[in-house]
Amino acid sequence: MQLHTEITPDELAQAMRLNRTKMYWPKVLWANWYGTLILVGIEWAAISRLVDGKPIQPIWLVLLLAPPFILWFYWSRTKMAVQKAASNLSEGKGSASIDGSGLHTSSSTGATSFLPWSEFSGWKEGTDVFILTQGKSFRAFTKRGLSDAELEQLRSILRSQIS
Repeated sequence: MQLHTEITPDELAQAMRLNRTKMYWPKVLWANWYGTLILVGIEWAAISRLVDGKPIQPIWLVLLLAPPFILWFYWSRTKMAVQKAASNLSEGKGSASIDGSGLHTSSSTGATSFLPWSEFSGWKEGTDVFILTQGKSFRAFTKRGLSDAELEQLRSILRSQIS
C-alpha cells in the first residue's frame, strides 16, 4: 500500500500532538520550576495589588503582562519551528509503502530504507495522519488520498503487526 510522504504544517502539528504524552506540560513546568515559580509570584503580586485597590504604576502593568507575553512567545516559536520542519519535509518528496514485512521508504534522491515492524513500539491515528512510534520519535503519514477501504486495510495491517 502506497502512502503520501508529503506532510503539511497542520498535519505535522497534529502528529506532534499525537506523540506528546499527557504529562508533557506538567513536565515542562516541573523542569522549569524556578521560572514557573517566578512567573506565578509576579502574577500573584500584581493581581493582589489590583485587588487591594493600590494605585497601579506602569511597572506593575509590565509585570502583569510579562507572563502572558512569555507564554505567547514560547507558543509562537514552537509553531514557527513546526512550520519550518514541515517545509523541510515537503522539499524532499519521496514515497513510502507498507506491507506485511514493514515500512519501505524511498527519497527523491533514490535512497531507500526498510524498517521491519519490530522497530515500531506503537501507532496512533489522528483526524488527518497516522503516526508510527519508535520510542520518543515517530514517522507520520497523511491520510490524504486514501479511500475508506485503504484506510481500513492500513488499520488492520497496523493492528496485526504492531502491538
